[in-house]
Amino acid sequence: MAHKTTTIAWMRGNSLFESLPETAFAELVNHSKIETFASGQRLIEENSKNESLYLITHGRVKIIINNTEVGSQQAGETIGEISMSHISPPVANVVADGDVETVTFPMRVIDKLCAENPDFADHLRNLAMKKVYDR
Repeated sequence: MAHKTTTIAWMRGNSLFESLPETAFAELVNHSKIETFASGQRLIEENSKNESLYLITHGRVKIIINNTEVGSQQAGETIGEISMSHISPPVANVVADGDVETVTFPMRVIDKLCAENPDFADHLRNLAMKKVYDR
């Protein structure tokens, strides 16, 4: 129960999830899991398959392209939108900068919710495109 309560609180604080109707929101919560990553561990590897959307709940990650840090994301922000939008394989390595905890959502559920909720799909795609062009 604590996992679901915490997950809901973090999701409510992130604009990506605002457009989801309650049933879709609940489905996403039910399929989520908490993951932890040690400092230096990769969450996403450039040009590899990524099967998850991550909502960072603790810590910070570095965004690295061609061995150069180009940005970071921290608690309250998401990573993995580019893969989830099927725009391209991951365009960067995402590496834990200290201990990191995330709520992780599987691609199969994200795909289903995108198909059923066009506003959610549009928001996800827009976030992904912003990250591609801002780096």
